[in-house]
Amino acid sequence: MLPPDQPPDKTLDSDFSSVTTDEQSVADGSMMLAPGLEYAVADAGRFNRWTVAAELVRGTRKRLEKSAVLESYLPSLDAESLAVAARFFSGLVFPRHDMRVTQVGGSIVFAALESLSGIDPELLHDRYVELGDAGDLARTLFVARRASGLTLPEVGQLFAEIAATRGSAAKRALVEALLAQVGGGEAQYIVKLLLGSGELRIGLKEAQVEDAVAKAFTQPIALVRRATLLRGDIGETAVLAQQGLLESASLALFHPIGFMLASPLPTAEAIVEQMTAPFAVEHKYDGIRAQVHVGEDRVAIFSRTLDEITHGYPDLMEALSHLPHGTVLDGELLAMDPADPLRALPFRILQRRLGRKTPGAEVLAEVPAAFVAYDVLVANGELVIDEPYQQRRARLEAIAWPDPRARLAGAEIVHSPVDVERMFTQARESGDEGLIVKSLDSPYTPGRRGKSWVKLKKAEQSLDVVVTGAERGHGRRAGVLSDYTFAVRTSETDPSLLTVGKAYNGLTDVEIAALTERFRAITVEQFGRFHQVKPEVVLEVTFDMVQPSARHKSGYALRFPRIVRIRDDKPAAEVDTLATVKRLAGE
Repeated sequence: MLPPDQPPDKTLDSDFSSVTTDEQSVADGSMMLAPGLEYAVADAGRFNRWTVAAELVRGTRKRLEKSAVLESYLPSLDAESLAVAARFFSGLVFPRHDMRVTQVGGSIVFAALESLSGIDPELLHDRYVELGDAGDLARTLFVARRASGLTLPEVGQLFAEIAATRGSAAKRALVEALLAQVGGGEAQYIVKLLLGSGELRIGLKEAQVEDAVAKAFTQPIALVRRATLLRGDIGETAVLAQQGLLESASLALFHPIGFMLASPLPTAEAIVEQMTAPFAVEHKYDGIRAQVHVGEDRVAIFSRTLDEITHGYPDLMEALSHLPHGTVLDGELLAMDPADPLRALPFRILQRRLGRKTPGAEVLAEVPAAFVAYDVLVANGELVIDEPYQQRRARLEAIAWPDPRARLAGAEIVHSPVDVERMFTQARESGDEGLIVKSLDSPYTPGRRGKSWVKLKKAEQSLDVVVTGAERGHGRRAGVLSDYTFAVRTSETDPSLLTVGKAYNGLTDVEIAALTERFRAITVEQFGRFHQVKPEVVLEVTFDMVQPSARHKSGYALRFPRIVRIRDDKPAAEVDTLATVKRLAGE
C-alpha cells in the first residue's frame, strides 16, 4: 500500500501497468481486491483516487467484484465526497432531479484535446479510432502528467461552472483549463463524465451503485432504493445510508420518478397466456409519455427522459392546477383536435410542439395539448407505487376531472383474447397505437420492464433504435445529415450498442434540418461525410424483415428500414435489445 502522502502519478498516470495488473487479477479472480483498493482509498476524497476505483470496476465483468470495489471504497469518504462519488459512479454529473446539463459535446472536447496536446488532428483522429473511446484517448495524451490533487467536490463544482457558462467558446475554454491541470486517469474520466449521457461504460448502473451502498453501510436495499426514488439523487441516498438516516427520507415533489415500462407481446392469445385473468386493458396512446407533479403553488411536467418540459405546455397549466395538490401522475401528452377537445390527433401533429421552449399563440391554437392520466405515483403527498394497480386506479377515479385538457384514461377489466382483440380494434379505430395490459395486483416499479405490464402494438413491425452515426446525403440533401446508422442494446443488462442498419427515408426536410443541427452539436468525430455521434437520439424505425448480416456487429440487418418518427420522449437506455431483433427474425 502506498503511503497517503506519496504522489500517485507514477502508478496512476505515468505508468498504469500496475493498475492494469490489478484489473486483470480482479477479472480472473486470482487475488483479493484489497491491494488495489488500499491504494485507491488513501486520500480517498481526491478525484484521482476515485478514478482508480472506477478502473478496478471497469477491469472485471463480475457483478460481485464490481460491487466489492465500491463496498471497500465508499465508506472511506466524507459525506460531501461520498455524494459526488456515488453520482459519478452512476454516470451522473448532477443529481437526476437537477435540470442542469453541461452541454459539452464531442466537438468541444476534441478541440480542447487538440489544443492541449498539439497533435495533428488527423493523427489524433487515428488514435481515437484505434482506442474507440474519447476518455481513453485523453488518458494516453496526458499519461506522463502528475495527478492534480483535485478533490471530488472540486471537480463537481468545476462541472457546475461549465454547466452555468453559455457559449461553446466559453465552455471550451473551461474544459481546456480543467483538462490542462489533471493527469491522465483524471482526464480519462472527466471526458467520460462530460460525454457519457449517464453511462460511464465501465459496466456499472445506478441500481448496482444502490446495491453497493446498501452493503457498504449495512443498510436494507429496499430502504436505499426507496430513498433514491423519494429524493431523486443517488448521492443524497448514499449520505443518508452512511449516517443511518434512510428512513428519514421524505418525498420531494418535482423530482421526477422513473417510469414503469411494458414488455411487448405479439398477439392477444400470448397476452392471455402470460397474464392472469382478469386484467386491465388501456389504450396505448399516440403521444409522448409524461409525468405531472402538482404542488400547492407549482405544476411541473417531466418527459420520459426525466427532463422538465413544463415551459412547452402553458395551455395545460390551468387544467392541471385544479388537480389535488401533492399528486404525481403518469400519463400521455396528446395533440387534440381544435374543433373537438376529446379527439386526439396523430403523433406527427404533436411533433410541432416538441422541443419548443415558448410555443407561440398560433401553434397553441392549431395544436392544443391534453394530458391523459393512467396511473398515480403519489397521492396526498404519499408515495403509493407499492399499492396494487386496482387500488391506484380507484384513487384516480376518485379525482374530479372537470377539464378535458386533463382527464382520466379509460380502462376496462377483461378476461379473454376476444375482449383483447375487441379493444385493440377500438384503439386502432380511435387512432391509438394499440393496448397496454396491466395485472390488477401489479405495483408500479419505476424504470423496470417486467411481466405485469405488457403492450400490444400495431401489426407493423418496428424497433426503437439509437443513432450512432449520421452522414451527409446526396443531391438536394448534400448539405444536411440525412442518412442515419443506428443500433440496439446488447441486452437489458448490457448497454453496449450493436448496429442493425441504416435509414434515410421517412422524415420531412424540416425534421432532417433540425436533426442535422443536433448531430453536428453531438459529433464525437468526423470521417469525411460521416459523423460519429453521441448515442442519444432515438428513432422508431419500421422495416420489411430482419435478416442475418455479416456487415453489422449485431449479426442482423433490417431490410428496407424506414423512419417512423423521432422518439425524443425515449432515452437511449431504453431502446430495443438484440433479443427483440432475434425474436422479430423468427429465432
